[in-house]
Amino acid sequence: MTSPDVTRAKIVTAAADLFTRCGVRAVGMNEIWRAAGVAKSTIYQHFRSKDELVAAVLRQRNDEWCGRLRDLAAAAPTPRGRLLTIFDLLEREFADPAYRGSDLLNVAAEYPDPDHPVRVAIRDHKREILRYLSELAAAAQEPDPEKTAATVLTLADGAACARVGLGDPTAAALAREAASRLLAHG
Repeated sequence: MTSPDVTRAKIVTAAADLFTRCGVRAVGMNEIWRAAGVAKSTIYQHFRSKDELVAAVLRQRNDEWCGRLRDLAAAAPTPRGRLLTIFDLLEREFADPAYRGSDLLNVAAEYPDPDHPVRVAIRDHKREILRYLSELAAAAQEPDPEKTAATVLTLADGAACARVGLGDPTAAALAREAASRLLAHG
C-alpha cells in the first residue's frame, strides 16, 4: 500500500509537469488524476481544490529552486560570489532551449487577484529569495543589504524576461555583469 505522502507527491509531480507544459488554467483535474495514476477521489482527499493543488506545486517549485540556489551559493568562494550565484543558476536554466520562464511568474499571469492563495504562494517565493539575498548581501558587507537584494532580484527577473521575450540565452550573464558593476560601485 502506498503512503499518503508518496501519493501526495505523485499528484504534485504530475500536476507540476502538466502545468509547465500546458499552463495552469488549461489543465483540469481529470487530466491530473489520469497523469498521476490515482482515483479522482484520491486527489480530493489531498487537495480540497485545484487552487490548493496549484499552491502546493508552487511551494514545491520554490523549495526546489531555493535549494539549488543555496547549494550553488555554498560552493562560491567569496561572499560577493555567493550573492551573484543567482545569475549562475539562471544561466544554467537559460541554456535549456525549452526554457519558457519561471513557472512561478508564468502562473502569476493566470491569477490576477493579488490576494488569491496562488498569488500569495508566489509572493512568498519572492520574499524568501529576497530574505536569502539580503543575508548574502549582509555577509558581503553591502551597506544596504535589503536594497542590494532587491536590486539583484530585479536584475534576475529582468534576465528571465529577456531570455523568454528576446530568446537571449546570455541574459543571465549580462545581468550578472550589471549586478557585479553595481556592487563594485555601490
